[in-house]
Amino acid sequence: MILSACADRITAPIQPEALNAPNTRQIFVVTNRQRNAEGYLATSRNDELTFLDTTVSIPPSHTSGEAPTFKANPDPEKHFVIAKETPIATLPDLARKVSASLAGNPRRNREVTVFVHGFYNTYQDSLFRIAQLQNDFNLPGTVVNFAWASAGSPLGYAHDRESALYSRDDLERTLRELAKSRSDRLLLVGHSLGTFLITETLRQIEQKEPGWTALNIDALALISPDMPVDLFLRNLEPFDALPGSTVILTSTEDSALRLSSRINRSSQRLGQLSNPDVLADLPVIVFDVSSFADGSSNHMTFAESPALIALLRDARTFDELLAPDDPNFLLRQAERVRVSNEAIAIQVAGPGGGT
Repeated sequence: MILSACADRITAPIQPEALNAPNTRQIFVVTNRQRNAEGYLATSRNDELTFLDTTVSIPPSHTSGEAPTFKANPDPEKHFVIAKETPIATLPDLARKVSASLAGNPRRNREVTVFVHGFYNTYQDSLFRIAQLQNDFNLPGTVVNFAWASAGSPLGYAHDRESALYSRDDLERTLRELAKSRSDRLLLVGHSLGTFLITETLRQIEQKEPGWTALNIDALALISPDMPVDLFLRNLEPFDALPGSTVILTSTEDSALRLSSRINRSSQRLGQLSNPDVLADLPVIVFDVSSFADGSSNHMTFAESPALIALLRDARTFDELLAPDDPNFLLRQAERVRVSNEAIAIQVAGPGGGT
């Protein structure tokens, strides 16, 4: 049964008939995963990047906040499905296709969101998750899934941490190339261990080219970041400035991060933080969503709480959430606000109204 479940999480056949589904999403992919003997992007690291233009169909039964479901033999009426997968030769070619995909959009919608997944993700996990987010949040513009080589195993934490470190140069190349695209805004969104990869990558860019991040990344969202607070602060030491809008989504109810704290023998992960004092010198917003806990691990609250999605979707885009035209947008959602120097901690009330 375990082997069968693993096969289901790695096997993702392309079903062209799903192109006719009423709800499809275009996702560009950059990945350093190797293909296995069956031709699927699996868990091993590759020293060459693969670039794809994919189309994902979302089943008509999908509801906001529902985790993507998929199988080795999917039913497009019930499961997320890869309807199309077109190889792209080079990273500059992918950047040109990204630019072309934005060409017909209104100026406000010419944005690129780069998503970096976290621990325990197969390729399909990351691909279908960003398709779900694109759908549920009504994200405009274009989405790029940076799929680093997670083992997709609950026992693969050491492998995943090494894979994140292995992927720093690949993510740097990707961000530098996308920064040349014809987008008006470049948004960088990471979840869990993916935020560790992001901060490591931006740190090495800043050491080579001070000021690059603030100049080229318009908004940065670190969701349930799985790294110790002191490492986060150390990684930011080379920065003269952060992106104009930087948000950290946290939850004190995140049991996955509590486990990570025990595994790594650290007292607190950044994603568990609610007190902004330790980040007082940073112009960041700590957005505490603890009150949306639902009894699960609460590590994917941002994607699986319909109430939270509805609240954040009012901003229409990640960009408007992070840098709203109305600067009081987040404050109006707040149950509690705490200011510590440049850092702001915002706690929002859950669907029951409590905090």
